[in-house]
Amino acid sequence: MSEKNMEVNTSPDGTEEVAAEAQVTKYMIGVSDGLRYGIDAEQVETILTDHTITHMPCVPEYVRGIVNLRGQIMPVIDLRLRLGKPPKDDCIIMVVNVESETISILVDTVEKMVDIPRSAILPMPTQSHQKLVSGMCALPDGGTMLILDCGLLLHG
Repeated sequence: MSEKNMEVNTSPDGTEEVAAEAQVTKYMIGVSDGLRYGIDAEQVETILTDHTITHMPCVPEYVRGIVNLRGQIMPVIDLRLRLGKPPKDDCIIMVVNVESETISILVDTVEKMVDIPRSAILPMPTQSHQKLVSGMCALPDGGTMLILDCGLLLHG
């Protein structure tokens, strides 16, 4: 996860305190099947609303095909299909850099960017069937966001 530059303040008793803003991570929120998924904003390269997906044979069902972005060919992973949900035709592509690989993730919509304190992120319950999610948190608007582990999209 990314961190802002750490700012250290010295308190009157001589101990060092790390500023609260240093413990915040920015997330881009994508919505899929009514659930909000946060992706570390430093991983998000671009968002595509007008795209042509080329179907590929002999790939897992959740790989909708490939897309050509300025000469770079990348797989398109449908988050709905990856999570066992029905596909949707009208989607947005989030281009994400994961472990030095660029992939694209189909989501229903992209909402906004939010700053989330790392202390607000809760682990997923161990019995959870949500294999691609590493945590969850409450949003300022009262909603809930699941932290999407994009590395598991590649290896999960």
